[in-house]
Amino acid sequence: MIGRLLPSLRSRVMLGTVLVVLVTALGAGGATALAARSWAYQDAQDAALSTFTDEMTTMQDDLHIVPPDAVVTVGGEVVSDPLGRTDLIPLDLRATVDRTPALYRFERLSGERIAIGYQPTGDTEARSYFVVRPLIDVSTRLRHLMTILAAAVGGSVVLGAALGVFVVRSVVRPLREVEGAAKRIAAGDDGVRMPATDVRELQDVTGSLNDMLDEKDATLAVLREEEQRAQRFVADVSHELRSPLAAMIPAAEVLQEELADDDGFAGRAARLVSHEVTGMAALVEDLLEMTRRDAGLADVRVESVDVGPVLRDALDRRGWSDVPIIGSAPTVSTDPRRLVAVVTNLVGNAVRHGRAPVTVEIGHRATVLTIAVIDHGDGVPPEHRTRIFERLYKASDARTRTGGAGLGLAIARENAQLMGGDVRYLRTPADTTVFVAEFDAPATRSGRGRVVDGI
Repeated sequence: MIGRLLPSLRSRVMLGTVLVVLVTALGAGGATALAARSWAYQDAQDAALSTFTDEMTTMQDDLHIVPPDAVVTVGGEVVSDPLGRTDLIPLDLRATVDRTPALYRFERLSGERIAIGYQPTGDTEARSYFVVRPLIDVSTRLRHLMTILAAAVGGSVVLGAALGVFVVRSVVRPLREVEGAAKRIAAGDDGVRMPATDVRELQDVTGSLNDMLDEKDATLAVLREEEQRAQRFVADVSHELRSPLAAMIPAAEVLQEELADDDGFAGRAARLVSHEVTGMAALVEDLLEMTRRDAGLADVRVESVDVGPVLRDALDRRGWSDVPIIGSAPTVSTDPRRLVAVVTNLVGNAVRHGRAPVTVEIGHRATVLTIAVIDHGDGVPPEHRTRIFERLYKASDARTRTGGAGLGLAIARENAQLMGGDVRYLRTPADTTVFVAEFDAPATRSGRGRVVDGI
């Protein structure tokens, strides 16, 4: 409940400080009020008793000087009551005075009054004298006291609020500094560290966070070094394989041509060698291209491209003449080599892992070029959909048997992103698997590659 009503630490500290000061002030003020009230009544009571004592002393010297407001009794019977106050004097006070002569007795009455009684000794008639006197200035003193206490409580609240502001500032300021540092760290500023503070509790927190950040930087440095080493290794291996593969491809092609009509083991072996060598050469080229992209050296060469004929030619050269291309688009400015890489990798993925028929659909609206590759396979299982565009990721062991190194979709997306676009996966209600590549025209101008004008 408190968390919902007071979500801010500032408001909680302020409220807590004010409440503590207010409760303390009210407690101290209440105790002071009770003591002062008792003192006010006692002082007024002592004044009334002192006056009556003086009157009784004077009367004993001169029996004719009786207080004009005195009620006189003899043997419990009233013999004089000039002001009619007999009913105001409690009966137990009258009885007590009659039983204990020479002692002053009193009893506080309502309405800030006091009844006092006394029976002098040596009086043959045993007369008792009673008076009812007001407790002078008690109400005035109590009002002044309440005013002072109210002012003290109000001042305490103001002081508590001021103290709360001081406490809040001393606590919240370092928290805000820590928050600002955390935001800069979250934004990617690796050089930021938590600021020093004189709050002991925060010192432990900031110290632990700074140690964690130092360890993170050290770990990231090691990971970057490992990544660079891995990239260099892939690049070196790819370069070393490129030369022998360049020599093996023509040899494999000649071998396949010589044994093209041979249906025996030699012919099948020649065709297998030619196919695998061609596939390995393509894999090496893909790895080299990835290392160039990772190093930020990939070029995007802008040309005016008639999308339909370019894609038709690329599919025919790869033996996919049975894959129809539906739709058309006006001439766009893009990199034809990378556009072909996107589409052919998507088509290759559909041919190997999907189910016929496979179709390519070209669309164009406003400044967006859309190319969709559709097949009628079972699609990608939901648990794999978030990772299908990762390098070397294979959704199942079945993909190993159907061919592919798990690079096709990664290459398609990375090339699309270099040209300012992207590739996404869809599963339509008609049980068709769709990979859609979208590009803003001219796509190359917003990509991450180095844009080079084509010749």
